[in-house]
Amino acid sequence: MGKNVEQTGKKDIAGFIEERNGVFTTLSDAIWDEPETAFAETNAASALSRALETFGFSVERGIGGLSTAFCGTFSTGGGPVVGFLGEYDALFNMSQKPGATKKEEIVSGGCGHGCGHNLLGVASLAAAAAVVEFMKKSGKGGTVKYFGCPGEEGGSGKAFMAKEGVFDGLDAAITWHPSPINSVVHLGTLANYQVLYKFKGVSAHAAGAPHLGRSALDAAELMNVGVNFLREHVPSDARFHYAITNSGGRSPNVVQAEAGVLYLIRAPKLEGVEDIYRRINKIAQGAAMMTETEVEIVFVKACANVIPNNAISECLYENLKAVGLPRYTEEELRLARGIRESLPHLSQDLETFSNLSGRALAEEIALLKDKVLCDKVVTYDPGLPER
Repeated sequence: MGKNVEQTGKKDIAGFIEERNGVFTTLSDAIWDEPETAFAETNAASALSRALETFGFSVERGIGGLSTAFCGTFSTGGGPVVGFLGEYDALFNMSQKPGATKKEEIVSGGCGHGCGHNLLGVASLAAAAAVVEFMKKSGKGGTVKYFGCPGEEGGSGKAFMAKEGVFDGLDAAITWHPSPINSVVHLGTLANYQVLYKFKGVSAHAAGAPHLGRSALDAAELMNVGVNFLREHVPSDARFHYAITNSGGRSPNVVQAEAGVLYLIRAPKLEGVEDIYRRINKIAQGAAMMTETEVEIVFVKACANVIPNNAISECLYENLKAVGLPRYTEEELRLARGIRESLPHLSQDLETFSNLSGRALAEEIALLKDKVLCDKVVTYDPGLPER
């Protein structure tokens, strides 16, 4: 492709998205207004699927055995097959009024979009639709696929989709995620397992007949203590975290007959995760033996470590520089300033990026700490480690 044609194509793509800004904003607002957690994103999946069809995609719903996964396809034949990945699931206890700069729940304890997933799936759709429009005008051959990927927040929907062969035949796939900085990040990710440990005991009155009870909550707590002692005896780049998902009840005068704890186990490679998983299983079984309870181990999901693609990352970086950053209105800057003032930890987020970077890039990121919004494209660094 000649340089003039290439530059014209980039302008056409950017212009297409800008002209339909209202369409994409309305769609992202609709997803924000009806947040849905992992694998329950019925409304979001439906709205995104309908939008794809208006842009000329044929849509297959319920792919990979997941009711809220889908794929939109547009093809002119020949050429590469390129995928765009979209996510749209929400998080528990993140209900929030739109435009508010501090915590203001719409539904007490309700779910909400804490990581910009209302934007994530829509922006990927905008990119896919813009490329299709360019293909129509330029006559370029190829296939564009948009994959609706549910359950990113703790469910790893893409892993189940990959297992079912949904991504077979792709030459490349592209995604993005909201961030404090404008950047293309060459960053691998740790492999991980998510596992639920369910303990079952015997209920009894904690004062009248405690000797008859067998506390599942005791077992869960003993397991967590044992796992915390394990931290000293695993590689330093391994991680494991847990949340007690079922404490058995709210009455302290009852021996709790059930309890559950959800673990996320991470390591650089899958074999490292597997080793730690087996050791944690033994700790859980030991806790059950100590308390004369039973434990059920429910394997929830697994993800292999991501290996970055330097060629695609460099291409994305050059195009990000070419397109440039948006110009923010005074209203947008005021909103950003209010959000920034309510997030004193944001400088720590920037510090995290700095710690993952080389010295020169760390110094570049450090200059952003007093800014309301990142006003530059941060230099691409292909040397970032796994995390």
